Amino acid sequence: MAKNILQERLLGNLKAYINRQDFGSKLSLSGQVGLKFLAQGEYNLNYLLETNLGSYVLRVNTASQMNLKNQIAYEYQALRLLSRSGVTPRPYYLDDRQEEIPYGLLVMEYLPGEPLHYNLDLAKAAKTFAKIHSLRFTASEKDFLVKGTGPFSNIFLEASELLQKYFEFPQADSQVKNILEKILLKAEEKKKDEKYLLKEPWSAVINTEVNSHNFIVNRKKGSCHLIDWEKPILGEPAQDLSMFLIATTTLWKSEKILSLQEEEDFIRKYLQKMKIEMSKSEELSGIPINTLRERITMFKFFNYLRAISWCAMAWTEYVQPGRVLQNPDTFEKIKMYIEPAFIQRCFYSGLAAS
Repeated sequence: MAKNILQERLLGNLKAYINRQDFGSKLSLSGQVGLKFLAQGEYNLNYLLETNLGSYVLRVNTASQMNLKNQIAYEYQALRLLSRSGVTPRPYYLDDRQEEIPYGLLVMEYLPGEPLHYNLDLAKAAKTFAKIHSLRFTASEKDFLVKGTGPFSNIFLEASELLQKYFEFPQADSQVKNILEKILLKAEEKKKDEKYLLKEPWSAVINTEVNSHNFIVNRKKGSCHLIDWEKPILGEPAQDLSMFLIATTTLWKSEKILSLQEEEDFIRKYLQKMKIEMSKSEELSGIPINTLRERITMFKFFNYLRAISWCAMAWTEYVQPGRVLQNPDTFEKIKMYIEPAFIQRCFYSGLAAS
């Protein structure tokens, strides 16, 4: 499999790289550094660094979902920006030269624990989101972040580009194409509703990829971290919250669909934490938290569109040779999400905003 070939090809070079004197000195390490494979995403390989100072994560970036020229530096900057939240990994090292290793490298904090469990950890996740969304930065600090003029327009544009790859693919299913073309037309009309959000703007650093395996929960410490910051943007917090709640996210790594009561409990916990943070800072006083539920509902349609559009695009990559990283479990979910019945269920059975 492609992932094993890449892991094996990189492993020897990475071991030599991390045991060089200049690498160790930048992290204040001494002695031999151990390395073993930890986890794989769609565009990253993650290794566990075992050192005299403890464990770290070495992240190897193979491509950019955001079409950035320097994806790994973007993630490093975002982690530095968010480090004071206390609920994101602290970054320690960046090598974006792609010289000794032909990919960008990032070393960050290793956080032991387990993925978020929807039946146990909704309140923890709500507090984690609130800690991140309540952070405030100067204009110069956040200037590097991708941002846009309208949240629905941005998602619509991204989805249109992703779906175009599916529509033009010779092996694409004609029934799926027909359904998605109609949904895209509906989205073009619905994106005008963003004017209601722009009247009362609420901006923060958002993650945009908030499935359960991008959280690490340590039950002994009572901590909950959001760990994968590959695609952060300066955007609307309700986008993250809605993405976290919808079925395409909860089903991605589990078999869970949240009930209306579970959704409400999550939102209530988030608002409780936000109100606490707002009482501490005058900068947060203008946040329109009274419209949060409406904002989350409005985002559901567009988050479903984004998720299924990405799956349609990714399907075209998976069925062709040459994709650098492949995850069989991910491919099974991709195929499930672009089944006509599943798409219809997301957009026409009340799961998305009507």
